[in-house]
Amino acid sequence: MREILKTGRVAIAGLIVLLLGAGSAHAALVNFSLTGYVDGSAGSPFGLDVGETITASGTFDDSTMGISPFTVYFDMASGNTLTIFAGSLTLNETQDDNYASGGSPRLEFNNMGDLISFNYYWEDVGDFSSFDSGVLDWITNDAGFNFATGYWDANSFTMTPVPVPAAIWLFGTGLLALAGIARRKK
Repeated sequence: MREILKTGRVAIAGLIVLLLGAGSAHAALVNFSLTGYVDGSAGSPFGLDVGETITASGTFDDSTMGISPFTVYFDMASGNTLTIFAGSLTLNETQDDNYASGGSPRLEFNNMGDLISFNYYWEDVGDFSSFDSGVLDWITNDAGFNFATGYWDANSFTMTPVPVPAAIWLFGTGLLALAGIARRKK
């Protein structure tokens, strides 16, 4: 019986160390937001005129943030999410023409952690609509060949941590309570 209790305590302690260590060993999910501005327009594609704003937002694992310069990918392998709102046009990471093959869409940062590039490319081959973002500029056109140009404001880039679900905290404190009870019985 004594050996079973000892093995149980070791297992619980191992789980606690695993849970506590996992948070520091792996990076956290973060939400991000980026604002772009229309600086040229002909024909108001997707309702975009000079002075209008567009946004890109989503979630990514910040594990690449420790390596500089670094890139955050939104391709099939990453599991990161991205949505672009440009007037009536809404695009997500899966609509990028290079999503399945990798390499794009992506955010690139310099060694100071400043955003230096946002790459995204989508084209509707049926009506020739497109959205093309490279470096910090972008251009879009609709089926009527109306177009808008603009830039991403790198200073508008923000990140906020995604909160850890309460269930994980409850599970961890439950394990701690079990370890305390096992120790008290000894």
